[in-house]
Amino acid sequence: MKKKVISLLIGILMIIPVSAMAIELTDYIDPDLQYQDAELAASFYLKDGNQDQANYQGAFRLDYDMEYSTLPFKWEAYATGKTDFSRGGNEEDSSDKNIDVFAWTQARKYLDDYKGLFGFGRLDLGIRDLEGNDDDDPYAKITAGAGYGRIITATPLMKTVRCVEDLKKYGIISSEISDDTYMKIASIIAKENEYKSKYSLIEYEKYWYEDIEKAFKEAGVLQNDYLGAMGIIRIQDILTDEPVVRRKHGWEVGAGIDYLISDYAGNEGDPGLSAYFEYAKPFGFKWQFVDRAEYSTLLVDWEFGDASHNLSNRAALDYEMTDNIDWENWFDFKITIATEDDVDDAYRTQLGTAFRYYISNTINARTGLTFDHFDQGDNEDDEVDTRFFFEIIYTIF
Repeated sequence: MKKKVISLLIGILMIIPVSAMAIELTDYIDPDLQYQDAELAASFYLKDGNQDQANYQGAFRLDYDMEYSTLPFKWEAYATGKTDFSRGGNEEDSSDKNIDVFAWTQARKYLDDYKGLFGFGRLDLGIRDLEGNDDDDPYAKITAGAGYGRIITATPLMKTVRCVEDLKKYGIISSEISDDTYMKIASIIAKENEYKSKYSLIEYEKYWYEDIEKAFKEAGVLQNDYLGAMGIIRIQDILTDEPVVRRKHGWEVGAGIDYLISDYAGNEGDPGLSAYFEYAKPFGFKWQFVDRAEYSTLLVDWEFGDASHNLSNRAALDYEMTDNIDWENWFDFKITIATEDDVDDAYRTQLGTAFRYYISNTINARTGLTFDHFDQGDNEDDEVDTRFFFEIIYTIF
């Protein structure tokens, strides 16, 4: 299994192209950004006939992602809620239901350079109700710490590149665009929420597009010195209708002191230590790689080493095949290193790949495969669990 995974990753990396354009997404260093995304995913399976009762399996998932960033400050929030339900085809089978909700928010204050030293505070919350698991107390943890570095979202520049390519295709732009013009237009695109606040949701696009057109005019690259109806329509289609995989770059490391308010097992009032490292890099304008590693442990009576050590890492590599098809790949692993003699270490891994097809700007379909493996001591269920999935996703905003 490990050899197959390594071969797959090497094969993917070998086909990553190098961009031929002078400007790169890593050139975008403007930290000012307001971003949010929310989507609802659903899947359902039903079978009836030649069995005691109809059997079914379904799931719903709601994700929310938010970032508010300025030169000295960055605030992020993420929440995911999952519920699944199922029933077997035998008469004695009953309905099962699982609920799992987790959310976190983190605020950073940069002390000097906009991508240097920072202090941060973080809050983690969780609620779950799982079949066959009695550990269902609310989870809450707060963290205060310090770190260094910054991950910068470069999606506005990616949208600018798309706009320029499209305007060239339709002969609206007559010459090459300078890097400064790319950056100026990207900064305007990044301020979409500011235009909404200033001019209202109904009127803001008019002023937003006018400022983008003004930037093109000042650069002297328009064929007829104006975008025209076709140019406005093409920009509107790209900025509001076409999906763009989030692009970001940079690295960040942080460490902090935790206070466990409560966990799923009912433990409370324990201090702890945690640390993380995150790295993000786009390759050309098609690929996006993100890797995040985390470590945490509790300090029993403020002593290090008496509680288990938790290590996790998630690596994701996305590829934009076309304007409406994305290829998503990820590899997760979690390790719990036990400190008690009668408890075995636990290892959990997942390798996944999926294709996402954007039917419209709000509806997309996602299908793929996951390979899960769990190992703890002499557990018998240590075979690789292979699953095929298909879901319909609705983008709320």
